[in-house]
Amino acid sequence: MKHLVASLFVALLVAGPAAYAQDGNVVSDDTFNVTVPVPEGWTVNEENERATFNFEHEASSSQIEVIGTELVTADVADVFFNTFHDTLTSAEFLQRGREDKQVGAYSGTETIYSFTHSGVTLKVVVFQFVRDTTAWLAVGYMQEDVFDEQAESYRAVLAGLTFTE
Repeated sequence: MKHLVASLFVALLVAGPAAYAQDGNVVSDDTFNVTVPVPEGWTVNEENERATFNFEHEASSSQIEVIGTELVTADVADVFFNTFHDTLTSAEFLQRGREDKQVGAYSGTETIYSFTHSGVTLKVVVFQFVRDTTAWLAVGYMQEDVFDEQAESYRAVLAGLTFTE
């Protein structure tokens, strides 16, 4: 049963393209009634079908994804979150830190991973939280040498998430 539930959440995660509406320096998604600012110097990638929002920083090859998925009930969010984290660790990403924290208006858990290939180390920061019956992941993929600089844009995206009813 646990595997069936995990498969269901993965299917929901990749179910379809995000419904972007871009207006100046913010993008909105009508499915989740959420708006977020586009970080300065970053572009919107509408081709990423699993993300609610996806931003790219071309010069550094960094990406920020905000992924929302509607849950049957909020108490099953751990299945969704664990599936995401298991995918990273099975791809040999090493967990470097994990802590409960407040980012902007949202309380959740932040996990940092690293992965080294061909002499380049990629750092991945994942912030997870639940709002009502929606599980949210904000994921930043950045090379280690620009992580501190790009993490500011990542935190600005999180702090700028605005939900409407």
